[in-house]
Amino acid sequence: MMNITAPTVSRYVPIRALVALMITVGLAGCTLGPDYVRPDLTLPDAYLPPTASQAPFANIQTQESVKTDWWTLFKDPLLNDLMQTALVNNADVQIAQARLAQAQALARQAGAALYPTLNVTGGLTRASSGTVATTSGVAVSANTSQLGLTTSYELDVWGRVRRNIESATSLVTASAYDQVSVALTMEGLVANTYLRLRGLDAQLVVLQDSIVTRKNSLRVAQAKFDGGLISPIDVSQATAALASAQAFASEQSRTRGIVQNQLSILTGKLDLVIEPQDVRTLPIPPVPPVGLPSTILENRPDVNRAEQELKASNARIGVATAGLFPTLSLTGLFGAQSVDFSSFLTGQSSVWSAGIGLLAPVFSGGLLQGRLDFANAQQQELLGNYVKVVRGAFGEVSDALVSVRQTLQTEDYLAVQVQAANKAQSLAVLRYEAGYVDFLSVLESQRSANDASLAFVINRALRLQASVDLFKALGGGWTVPPDSVAVDTTQTGK
Repeated sequence: MMNITAPTVSRYVPIRALVALMITVGLAGCTLGPDYVRPDLTLPDAYLPPTASQAPFANIQTQESVKTDWWTLFKDPLLNDLMQTALVNNADVQIAQARLAQAQALARQAGAALYPTLNVTGGLTRASSGTVATTSGVAVSANTSQLGLTTSYELDVWGRVRRNIESATSLVTASAYDQVSVALTMEGLVANTYLRLRGLDAQLVVLQDSIVTRKNSLRVAQAKFDGGLISPIDVSQATAALASAQAFASEQSRTRGIVQNQLSILTGKLDLVIEPQDVRTLPIPPVPPVGLPSTILENRPDVNRAEQELKASNARIGVATAGLFPTLSLTGLFGAQSVDFSSFLTGQSSVWSAGIGLLAPVFSGGLLQGRLDFANAQQQELLGNYVKVVRGAFGEVSDALVSVRQTLQTEDYLAVQVQAANKAQSLAVLRYEAGYVDFLSVLESQRSANDASLAFVINRALRLQASVDLFKALGGGWTVPPDSVAVDTTQTGK
Protein backbone atom coordinates (compact mmCIF):
# COMPACT_ATOMS: atom_id res chain seq x y z
CA MET A 1 0.00 0.00 0.00
CA MET A 2 1.29 3.47 -0.86
CA ASN A 3 2.31 5.40 2.21
CA ILE A 4 2.90 9.07 1.39
CA THR A 5 3.69 11.43 4.27
CA ALA A 6 1.33 14.38 4.14
CA PRO A 7 2.59 17.94 4.79
CA THR A 8 1.30 19.89 7.73
CA VAL A 9 -2.17 21.39 7.54
CA SER A 10 -0.90 24.96 7.74
CA ARG A 11 0.82 24.63 4.36
CA TYR A 12 -2.54 23.82 2.68
CA VAL A 13 -4.75 26.49 4.21
CA PRO A 14 -4.20 29.15 1.50
CA ILE A 15 -4.58 26.64 -1.31
CA ARG A 16 -7.72 25.08 0.14
CA ALA A 17 -9.27 28.45 0.70
CA LEU A 18 -8.47 29.49 -2.86
CA VAL A 19 -9.86 26.25 -4.32
CA ALA A 20 -13.03 26.54 -2.25
CA LEU A 21 -13.46 30.13 -3.35
CA MET A 22 -13.08 29.29 -7.04
CA ILE A 23 -15.44 26.32 -6.82
CA THR A 24 -18.02 28.54 -5.13
CA VAL A 25 -17.65 31.08 -7.89
CA GLY A 26 -18.02 28.36 -10.51
CA LEU A 27 -21.15 26.87 -8.96
CA ALA A 28 -22.75 30.27 -8.47
CA GLY A 29 -21.78 31.52 -11.92
CA CYS A 30 -24.29 32.83 -14.38
CA THR A 31 -25.67 30.86 -17.32
CA LEU A 32 -25.33 32.76 -20.57
CA GLY A 33 -27.69 32.42 -23.49
CA PRO A 34 -31.50 32.45 -23.67
CA ASP A 35 -33.60 30.11 -21.55
CA TYR A 36 -35.91 27.92 -23.61
CA VAL A 37 -39.54 28.99 -23.95
CA ARG A 38 -41.95 26.91 -26.02
CA PRO A 39 -43.05 28.82 -29.14
CA ASP A 40 -46.63 30.05 -29.06
CA LEU A 41 -48.32 28.56 -32.12
CA THR A 42 -51.83 29.58 -33.04
CA LEU A 43 -53.89 26.45 -33.68
CA PRO A 44 -57.64 25.85 -33.51
CA ASP A 45 -58.74 24.56 -30.12
CA ALA A 46 -60.36 21.50 -31.70
CA TYR A 47 -60.75 19.78 -35.04
CA LEU A 48 -63.73 20.62 -37.23
CA PRO A 49 -66.89 18.63 -36.45
CA PRO A 50 -68.35 16.24 -39.04
CA THR A 51 -71.47 16.88 -41.04
CA ALA A 52 -74.95 16.18 -39.72
CA SER A 53 -74.99 12.77 -41.41
CA GLN A 54 -72.02 11.74 -39.26
CA ALA A 55 -73.49 12.89 -35.95
CA PRO A 56 -73.54 9.38 -34.36
CA PHE A 57 -69.82 9.74 -33.64
CA ALA A 58 -70.57 12.61 -31.24
CA ASN A 59 -71.75 10.32 -28.46
CA ILE A 60 -68.47 8.40 -28.22
CA GLN A 61 -66.45 9.74 -25.28
CA THR A 62 -62.65 9.54 -25.24
CA GLN A 63 -59.74 10.61 -23.15
CA GLU A 64 -56.59 12.29 -24.40
CA SER A 65 -54.38 9.47 -23.16
CA VAL A 66 -52.56 7.61 -25.92
CA LYS A 67 -53.04 3.90 -26.42
CA THR A 68 -49.61 2.78 -27.55
CA ASP A 69 -50.83 -0.66 -28.66
CA TRP A 70 -53.48 0.96 -30.88
CA TRP A 71 -53.51 -1.95 -33.33
CA THR A 72 -55.30 -4.09 -30.73
CA LEU A 73 -58.45 -2.03 -31.46
CA PHE A 74 -58.80 -4.05 -34.66
CA LYS A 75 -59.39 -7.18 -32.55
CA ASP A 76 -57.25 -9.31 -34.88
CA PRO A 77 -54.99 -11.86 -33.10
CA LEU A 78 -52.80 -12.38 -36.17
CA LEU A 79 -52.19 -8.63 -36.53
CA ASN A 80 -51.23 -8.51 -32.84
CA ASP A 81 -48.72 -11.33 -33.34
CA LEU A 82 -47.23 -9.72 -36.46
CA MET A 83 -46.83 -6.41 -34.66
CA GLN A 84 -45.04 -7.96 -31.68
CA THR A 85 -42.70 -9.80 -34.04
CA ALA A 86 -41.95 -6.61 -35.98
CA LEU A 87 -41.21 -4.61 -32.82
CA VAL A 88 -38.43 -7.09 -32.06
CA ASN A 89 -37.10 -7.97 -35.52
CA ASN A 90 -37.64 -4.87 -37.66
CA ALA A 91 -34.30 -3.45 -38.85
CA ASP A 92 -35.40 0.21 -38.69
CA VAL A 93 -36.42 -0.20 -35.04
CA GLN A 94 -33.05 -1.77 -34.22
CA ILE A 95 -31.23 1.10 -35.96
CA ALA A 96 -33.24 3.66 -33.97
CA GLN A 97 -32.36 1.87 -30.73
CA ALA A 98 -28.66 2.04 -31.63
CA ARG A 99 -28.93 5.77 -32.37
CA LEU A 100 -30.54 6.33 -29.00
CA ALA A 101 -27.65 4.51 -27.31
CA GLN A 102 -25.20 6.75 -29.18
CA ALA A 103 -27.01 9.89 -28.03
CA GLN A 104 -26.99 8.65 -24.45
CA ALA A 105 -23.24 8.02 -24.64
CA LEU A 106 -22.63 11.54 -25.98
CA ALA A 107 -24.72 12.97 -23.14
CA ARG A 108 -22.60 11.10 -20.61
CA GLN A 109 -19.49 12.60 -22.22
CA ALA A 110 -20.94 16.10 -21.93
CA GLY A 111 -21.94 15.51 -18.31
CA ALA A 112 -18.39 14.44 -17.40
CA ALA A 113 -17.27 18.08 -17.70
CA LEU A 114 -19.12 18.87 -14.47
CA TYR A 115 -16.56 16.86 -12.52
CA PRO A 116 -12.79 17.19 -12.18
CA THR A 117 -10.52 14.75 -13.97
CA LEU A 118 -8.22 12.65 -11.82
CA ASN A 119 -5.26 10.76 -13.28
CA VAL A 120 -2.48 8.63 -11.84
CA THR A 121 1.01 9.27 -13.20
CA GLY A 122 4.08 7.23 -12.50
CA GLY A 123 7.39 6.18 -13.91
CA LEU A 124 10.88 4.82 -13.34
CA THR A 125 13.74 6.42 -15.26
CA ARG A 126 17.44 5.53 -15.36
CA ALA A 127 19.75 8.02 -17.05
CA SER A 128 23.52 8.00 -17.61
CA SER A 129 25.97 10.67 -18.83
CA GLY A 130 29.50 9.93 -20.06
CA THR A 131 32.66 11.68 -18.83
CA VAL A 132 32.70 14.16 -21.70
CA ALA A 133 29.04 15.03 -21.18
CA THR A 134 29.55 16.51 -17.71
CA THR A 135 31.47 19.56 -16.54
CA SER A 136 33.18 17.56 -13.88
CA GLY A 137 34.45 14.95 -16.28
CA VAL A 138 32.91 12.22 -14.16
CA ALA A 139 30.33 9.82 -15.52
CA VAL A 140 26.96 10.16 -13.80
CA SER A 141 24.21 7.58 -13.49
CA ALA A 142 20.90 8.32 -11.79
CA ASN A 143 17.55 6.63 -11.15
CA THR A 144 14.40 8.71 -10.91
CA SER A 145 11.13 7.36 -9.44
CA GLN A 146 7.88 9.28 -9.48
CA LEU A 147 4.27 8.62 -8.59
CA GLY A 148 1.47 11.13 -8.29
CA LEU A 149 -2.14 12.15 -8.75
CA THR A 150 -3.00 14.98 -11.13
CA THR A 151 -6.33 16.73 -11.37
CA SER A 152 -7.88 19.51 -13.42
CA TYR A 153 -11.25 21.18 -13.32
CA GLU A 154 -12.88 23.87 -15.43
CA LEU A 155 -14.94 26.33 -13.42
CA ASP A 156 -18.26 26.72 -15.21
CA VAL A 157 -18.49 30.44 -14.45
CA TRP A 158 -20.49 31.32 -17.59
CA GLY A 159 -22.58 28.16 -17.81
CA ARG A 160 -20.85 26.74 -20.89
CA VAL A 161 -20.75 23.24 -19.46
CA ARG A 162 -24.29 23.42 -18.14
CA ARG A 163 -25.62 24.64 -21.48
CA ASN A 164 -23.71 21.89 -23.25
CA ILE A 165 -25.24 19.31 -20.93
CA GLU A 166 -28.67 20.85 -21.50
CA SER A 167 -28.18 20.53 -25.25
CA ALA A 168 -26.96 16.92 -25.01
CA THR A 169 -29.82 15.95 -22.71
CA SER A 170 -32.37 17.43 -25.11
CA LEU A 171 -30.78 15.52 -27.97
CA VAL A 172 -31.08 12.29 -25.97
CA THR A 173 -34.75 13.00 -25.42
CA ALA A 174 -35.12 13.84 -29.12
CA SER A 175 -33.47 10.55 -30.02
CA ALA A 176 -35.86 8.72 -27.70
CA TYR A 177 -38.81 10.37 -29.44
CA ASP A 178 -37.22 9.51 -32.78
CA GLN A 179 -37.13 5.87 -31.72
CA VAL A 180 -40.83 6.07 -30.85
CA SER A 181 -41.50 7.78 -34.19
CA VAL A 182 -39.66 5.06 -36.11
CA ALA A 183 -41.60 2.40 -34.21
CA LEU A 184 -44.90 4.19 -34.89
CA THR A 185 -44.08 4.47 -38.60
CA MET A 186 -43.16 0.80 -38.70
CA GLU A 187 -46.36 -0.15 -36.87
CA GLY A 188 -48.38 1.85 -39.38
CA LEU A 189 -46.64 0.12 -42.29
CA VAL A 190 -47.24 -3.32 -40.81
CA ALA A 191 -50.91 -2.57 -40.12
CA ASN A 192 -51.53 -0.98 -43.52
CA THR A 193 -49.72 -3.78 -45.36
CA TYR A 194 -51.62 -6.42 -43.43
CA LEU A 195 -54.96 -4.72 -44.08
CA ARG A 196 -54.07 -4.33 -47.74
CA LEU A 197 -53.42 -8.06 -47.82
CA ARG A 198 -56.83 -8.67 -46.29
CA GLY A 199 -58.37 -6.28 -48.81
CA LEU A 200 -56.88 -8.32 -51.64
CA ASP A 201 -58.27 -11.46 -50.00
CA ALA A 202 -61.72 -9.86 -50.06
CA GLN A 203 -61.31 -8.88 -53.71
CA LEU A 204 -60.33 -12.44 -54.57
CA VAL A 205 -63.48 -13.69 -52.80
CA VAL A 206 -65.58 -11.34 -54.94
CA LEU A 207 -63.76 -12.40 -58.09
CA GLN A 208 -64.20 -16.08 -57.30
CA ASP A 209 -67.93 -15.47 -56.84
CA SER A 210 -67.96 -13.67 -60.19
CA ILE A 211 -66.09 -16.54 -61.84
CA VAL A 212 -68.67 -19.04 -60.53
CA THR A 213 -71.51 -16.84 -61.81
CA ARG A 214 -69.93 -16.49 -65.24
CA LYS A 215 -69.26 -20.21 -65.45
CA ASN A 216 -72.94 -20.80 -64.80
CA SER A 217 -73.85 -18.26 -67.50
CA LEU A 218 -71.48 -19.98 -69.94
CA ARG A 219 -73.10 -23.34 -69.16
CA VAL A 220 -76.58 -21.90 -69.79
CA ALA A 221 -75.46 -20.24 -73.03
CA GLN A 222 -73.80 -23.43 -74.21
CA ALA A 223 -76.93 -25.44 -73.47
CA LYS A 224 -79.13 -22.98 -75.37
CA PHE A 225 -76.68 -23.00 -78.28
CA ASP A 226 -76.65 -26.79 -78.36
CA GLY A 227 -80.44 -26.65 -78.49
CA GLY A 228 -80.34 -24.31 -81.43
CA LEU A 229 -81.98 -21.47 -79.53
CA ILE A 230 -79.17 -18.88 -79.81
CA SER A 231 -76.24 -18.03 -82.01
CA PRO A 232 -72.62 -18.82 -81.05
CA ILE A 233 -72.09 -15.13 -80.23
CA ASP A 234 -73.56 -15.62 -76.75
CA VAL A 235 -71.16 -18.51 -76.06
CA SER A 236 -68.18 -16.46 -77.21
CA GLN A 237 -69.24 -13.49 -75.09
CA ALA A 238 -69.71 -15.72 -72.03
CA THR A 239 -66.31 -17.32 -72.60
CA ALA A 240 -64.63 -13.93 -72.92
CA ALA A 241 -66.32 -12.61 -69.77
CA LEU A 242 -65.19 -15.69 -67.81
CA ALA A 243 -61.60 -15.40 -69.04
CA SER A 244 -61.54 -11.70 -68.12
CA ALA A 245 -62.59 -12.45 -64.54
CA GLN A 246 -60.05 -15.29 -64.27
CA ALA A 247 -57.24 -13.06 -65.59
CA PHE A 248 -58.10 -10.32 -63.09
CA ALA A 249 -58.15 -12.87 -60.24
CA SER A 250 -54.74 -14.16 -61.34
CA GLU A 251 -53.32 -10.61 -61.32
CA GLN A 252 -54.73 -9.94 -57.85
CA SER A 253 -53.16 -13.19 -56.63
CA ARG A 254 -49.81 -11.97 -57.93
CA THR A 255 -50.25 -8.67 -56.09
CA ARG A 256 -51.19 -10.51 -52.92
CA GLY A 257 -47.98 -12.55 -53.06
CA ILE A 258 -45.91 -9.38 -53.36
CA VAL A 259 -47.74 -7.71 -50.45
CA GLN A 260 -47.17 -10.81 -48.31
CA ASN A 261 -43.44 -10.60 -49.12
CA GLN A 262 -43.42 -6.95 -48.06
CA LEU A 263 -45.03 -7.91 -44.78
CA SER A 264 -42.43 -10.61 -44.21
CA ILE A 265 -39.63 -8.05 -44.63
CA LEU A 266 -41.29 -5.60 -42.24
CA THR A 267 -41.68 -8.26 -39.56
CA GLY A 268 -38.27 -9.85 -40.16
CA LYS A 269 -39.97 -13.21 -40.68
CA LEU A 270 -38.91 -14.04 -44.22
CA ASP A 271 -40.78 -17.35 -44.37
CA LEU A 272 -44.08 -15.72 -43.44
CA VAL A 273 -47.18 -17.36 -44.93
CA ILE A 274 -50.64 -15.92 -44.20
CA GLU A 275 -53.76 -17.86 -45.06
CA PRO A 276 -56.47 -15.92 -46.94
CA GLN A 277 -59.18 -14.22 -44.92
CA ASP A 278 -62.01 -11.90 -45.90
CA VAL A 279 -61.42 -8.32 -44.73
CA ARG A 280 -65.19 -7.84 -44.43
CA THR A 281 -65.20 -9.93 -41.24
CA LEU A 282 -62.78 -7.62 -39.43
CA PRO A 283 -64.09 -5.18 -36.81
CA ILE A 284 -63.86 -1.45 -37.35
CA PRO A 285 -62.11 0.48 -34.57
CA PRO A 286 -63.97 3.31 -32.82
CA VAL A 287 -64.03 6.77 -34.34
CA PRO A 288 -62.94 9.74 -32.19
CA PRO A 289 -65.63 12.16 -31.04
CA VAL A 290 -66.55 15.59 -32.30
CA GLY A 291 -64.35 18.37 -30.95
CA LEU A 292 -61.13 16.36 -30.62
CA PRO A 293 -58.73 18.88 -28.98
CA SER A 294 -55.70 19.99 -30.95
CA THR A 295 -53.55 19.54 -27.80
CA ILE A 296 -53.63 15.82 -28.56
CA LEU A 297 -50.81 16.59 -31.00
CA GLU A 298 -48.51 16.69 -27.97
CA ASN A 299 -48.70 12.89 -28.08
CA ARG A 300 -46.96 12.77 -31.45
CA PRO A 301 -43.31 11.71 -31.18
CA ASP A 302 -42.20 13.76 -34.21
CA VAL A 303 -43.63 16.95 -32.66
CA ASN A 304 -41.84 16.23 -29.38
CA ARG A 305 -38.63 15.38 -31.23
CA ALA A 306 -38.74 18.66 -33.16
CA GLU A 307 -39.24 20.58 -29.92
CA GLN A 308 -36.33 18.83 -28.20
CA GLU A 309 -34.07 19.59 -31.17
CA LEU A 310 -35.15 23.24 -30.93
CA LYS A 311 -34.41 23.19 -27.20
CA ALA A 312 -30.96 21.74 -27.84
CA SER A 313 -30.17 24.45 -30.41
CA ASN A 314 -31.32 27.07 -27.92
CA ALA A 315 -28.82 25.74 -25.38
CA ARG A 316 -26.02 25.77 -27.98
CA ILE A 317 -26.44 29.54 -28.21
CA GLY A 318 -25.40 29.67 -24.55
CA VAL A 319 -22.40 27.46 -25.27
CA ALA A 320 -21.30 29.73 -28.11
CA THR A 321 -21.88 32.86 -26.00
CA ALA A 322 -19.78 31.49 -23.14
CA GLY A 323 -16.96 30.94 -25.64
CA LEU A 324 -16.55 34.73 -25.86
CA PHE A 325 -15.60 34.93 -22.16
CA PRO A 326 -12.50 33.80 -20.25
CA THR A 327 -12.12 30.21 -19.10
CA LEU A 328 -10.97 29.52 -15.54
CA SER A 329 -9.51 26.17 -14.59
CA LEU A 330 -7.91 24.57 -11.53
CA THR A 331 -4.98 22.16 -11.72
CA GLY A 332 -3.28 20.16 -9.02
CA LEU A 333 -0.59 17.56 -8.42
CA PHE A 334 0.24 15.50 -5.35
CA GLY A 335 2.74 12.70 -5.27
CA ALA A 336 6.32 11.61 -4.66
CA GLN A 337 9.57 11.88 -6.60
CA SER A 338 13.06 10.70 -5.73
CA VAL A 339 16.40 9.96 -7.39
CA ASP A 340 17.05 7.33 -4.75
CA PHE A 341 14.59 4.49 -4.68
CA SER A 342 15.32 3.81 -1.03
CA SER A 343 13.90 7.22 -0.08
CA PHE A 344 10.98 6.98 -2.51
CA LEU A 345 7.54 7.28 -0.91
CA THR A 346 8.90 8.93 2.21
CA GLY A 347 8.01 12.33 3.58
CA GLN A 348 11.12 13.88 2.01
CA SER A 349 10.08 12.76 -1.50
CA SER A 350 6.62 14.33 -1.51
CA VAL A 351 5.82 16.90 -4.17
CA TRP A 352 2.66 18.91 -4.81
CA SER A 353 1.42 21.81 -6.83
CA ALA A 354 -1.81 23.74 -7.28
CA GLY A 355 -2.66 26.36 -9.82
CA ILE A 356 -5.34 28.49 -11.35
CA GLY A 357 -5.40 29.00 -15.09
CA LEU A 358 -7.02 31.75 -17.10
CA LEU A 359 -7.60 31.60 -20.83
CA ALA A 360 -9.18 34.72 -22.29
CA PRO A 361 -9.84 35.19 -26.01
CA VAL A 362 -8.24 38.33 -27.40
CA PHE A 363 -8.33 37.86 -31.16
CA SER A 364 -9.78 34.92 -33.11
CA GLY A 365 -10.36 36.43 -36.53
CA GLY A 366 -14.14 36.25 -36.08
CA LEU A 367 -14.12 32.54 -35.19
CA LEU A 368 -16.00 32.87 -31.89
CA GLN A 369 -18.51 35.37 -33.19
CA GLY A 370 -19.05 33.13 -36.20
CA ARG A 371 -19.87 30.23 -33.91
CA LEU A 372 -22.41 32.37 -32.08
CA ASP A 373 -23.97 33.56 -35.35
CA PHE A 374 -24.15 29.96 -36.55
CA ALA A 375 -25.86 28.86 -33.33
CA ASN A 376 -28.43 31.64 -33.65
CA ALA A 377 -29.11 30.81 -37.30
CA GLN A 378 -29.42 27.11 -36.51
CA GLN A 379 -31.89 27.90 -33.75
CA GLN A 380 -34.01 29.87 -36.21
CA GLU A 381 -33.91 26.99 -38.67
CA LEU A 382 -35.08 24.49 -36.06
CA LEU A 383 -37.76 26.93 -34.90
CA GLY A 384 -39.10 26.98 -38.45
CA ASN A 385 -38.89 23.19 -38.56
CA TYR A 386 -40.86 22.93 -35.32
CA VAL A 387 -43.59 25.18 -36.69
CA LYS A 388 -43.66 23.14 -39.90
CA VAL A 389 -43.93 19.83 -38.05
CA VAL A 390 -46.74 21.05 -35.79
CA ARG A 391 -48.77 22.48 -38.66
CA GLY A 392 -48.15 19.38 -40.75
CA ALA A 393 -49.28 17.18 -37.86
CA PHE A 394 -52.48 19.19 -37.49
CA GLY A 395 -53.14 18.78 -41.21
CA GLU A 396 -52.49 15.02 -41.11
CA VAL A 397 -54.99 14.55 -38.30
CA SER A 398 -57.56 16.65 -40.18
CA ASP A 399 -57.04 14.62 -43.36
CA ALA A 400 -57.25 11.32 -41.50
CA LEU A 401 -60.48 12.36 -39.75
CA VAL A 402 -62.02 13.26 -43.10
CA SER A 403 -60.95 9.93 -44.61
CA VAL A 404 -62.29 7.89 -41.69
CA ARG A 405 -65.67 9.56 -41.73
CA GLN A 406 -66.09 9.77 -45.50
CA THR A 407 -65.12 6.16 -46.18
CA LEU A 408 -67.80 5.13 -43.70
CA GLN A 409 -70.37 7.26 -45.49
CA THR A 410 -69.21 5.89 -48.86
CA GLU A 411 -69.61 2.37 -47.53
CA ASP A 412 -73.27 3.04 -46.74
CA TYR A 413 -73.89 4.07 -50.36
CA LEU A 414 -71.89 1.15 -51.74
CA ALA A 415 -73.85 -1.31 -49.62
CA VAL A 416 -77.05 -0.13 -51.29
CA GLN A 417 -75.38 -0.39 -54.70
CA VAL A 418 -74.22 -3.96 -54.03
CA GLN A 419 -77.68 -5.11 -52.99
CA ALA A 420 -79.32 -3.50 -56.03
CA ALA A 421 -76.69 -4.81 -58.46
CA ASN A 422 -76.91 -8.37 -57.11
CA LYS A 423 -80.68 -8.29 -57.41
CA ALA A 424 -80.47 -6.99 -60.99
CA GLN A 425 -77.98 -9.73 -61.86
CA SER A 426 -80.26 -12.46 -60.51
CA LEU A 427 -83.24 -11.09 -62.45
CA ALA A 428 -81.20 -10.77 -65.65
CA VAL A 429 -80.04 -14.39 -65.44
CA LEU A 430 -83.59 -15.63 -64.84
CA ARG A 431 -84.98 -13.57 -67.73
CA TYR A 432 -82.20 -14.79 -70.04
CA GLU A 433 -82.88 -18.40 -69.14
CA ALA A 434 -86.57 -17.75 -69.92
CA GLY A 435 -85.68 -16.09 -73.21
CA TYR A 436 -86.97 -12.61 -72.40
CA VAL A 437 -83.63 -10.73 -72.73
CA ASP A 438 -80.45 -11.19 -74.74
CA PHE A 439 -77.08 -12.14 -73.31
CA LEU A 440 -75.82 -8.55 -73.33
CA SER A 441 -78.20 -7.80 -70.46
CA VAL A 442 -76.68 -10.66 -68.48
CA LEU A 443 -73.13 -9.48 -69.17
CA GLU A 444 -73.96 -5.92 -68.15
CA SER A 445 -75.65 -7.04 -64.94
CA GLN A 446 -72.68 -9.28 -64.08
CA ARG A 447 -70.25 -6.47 -64.72
CA SER A 448 -72.25 -4.07 -62.56
CA ALA A 449 -72.54 -6.59 -59.71
CA ASN A 450 -68.85 -7.42 -59.86
CA ASP A 451 -67.80 -3.77 -59.93
CA ALA A 452 -70.12 -2.89 -57.05
CA SER A 453 -68.82 -5.72 -54.85
CA LEU A 454 -65.20 -4.85 -55.65
CA ALA A 455 -65.85 -1.18 -54.88
CA PHE A 456 -67.37 -2.18 -51.54
CA VAL A 457 -64.43 -4.30 -50.38
CA ILE A 458 -61.88 -1.79 -51.68
CA ASN A 459 -63.61 0.97 -49.73
CA ARG A 460 -63.72 -1.28 -46.65
CA ALA A 461 -59.94 -1.74 -46.89
CA LEU A 462 -59.52 2.01 -47.35
CA ARG A 463 -61.68 2.58 -44.29
CA LEU A 464 -59.44 0.35 -42.19
CA GLN A 465 -56.28 1.93 -43.59
CA ALA A 466 -57.73 5.39 -42.90
CA SER A 467 -58.10 4.33 -39.26
CA VAL A 468 -54.43 3.33 -39.23
CA ASP A 469 -53.49 6.71 -40.70
CA LEU A 470 -55.49 8.42 -37.96
CA PHE A 471 -53.72 6.41 -35.27
CA LYS A 472 -50.36 7.42 -36.74
CA ALA A 473 -51.42 11.06 -37.04
CA LEU A 474 -52.49 11.17 -33.39
CA GLY A 475 -49.34 9.42 -32.20
CA GLY A 476 -51.29 6.36 -31.09
CA GLY A 477 -54.79 5.18 -30.32
CA TRP A 478 -57.31 6.57 -27.89
CA THR A 479 -58.98 5.20 -24.78
CA VAL A 480 -62.72 4.62 -24.95
CA PRO A 481 -65.34 3.10 -22.64
CA PRO A 482 -65.83 -0.65 -23.31
CA ASP A 483 -69.44 -0.20 -24.43
CA SER A 484 -68.44 2.30 -27.14
CA VAL A 485 -66.17 0.01 -29.16
CA ALA A 486 -67.72 -0.19 -32.61
CA VAL A 487 -67.50 -3.71 -34.00
CA ASP A 488 -68.58 -3.91 -37.62
CA THR A 489 -70.34 -7.12 -38.51
CA THR A 490 -71.57 -5.95 -41.91
CA GLN A 491 -71.68 -8.84 -44.35
CA THR A 492 -72.82 -6.73 -47.31
CA GLY A 493 -70.83 -7.38 -50.45
CA LYS A 494 -70.17 -11.04 -49.85
